[in-house]
Amino acid sequence: MSREAFRDFLRAIEHHQGLRRDAAQCSDDDQLLALARRHGFDVTKRDFSDDAQESAIIRWFETSRIQRSFQSRPSQTTPSQTTPSQTPPSQTPPS
Repeated sequence: MSREAFRDFLRAIEHHQGLRRDAAQCSDDDQLLALARRHGFDVTKRDFSDDAQESAIIRWFETSRIQRSFQSRPSQTTPSQTTPSQTPPSQTPPS
């Protein structure tokens, strides 16, 4: 539940100018945590570290060759997967 509250808090910061301004004035995680709790978000210090770790993992996968290996290449499509725009000109139905 705490992770959900943390994500809700981040969304609230994104959408509310006053809360965004208050968050920008926080100089450390403790002040940000206190701000979240004052606004009714049940977040913990662990949420901050978990989010940082998750963000690092996501960035790694975005730049990793592993992600690209899961994407299909055009040469791997089978005839049943072709769309009309992919149909070779010799197979284009007459108009």
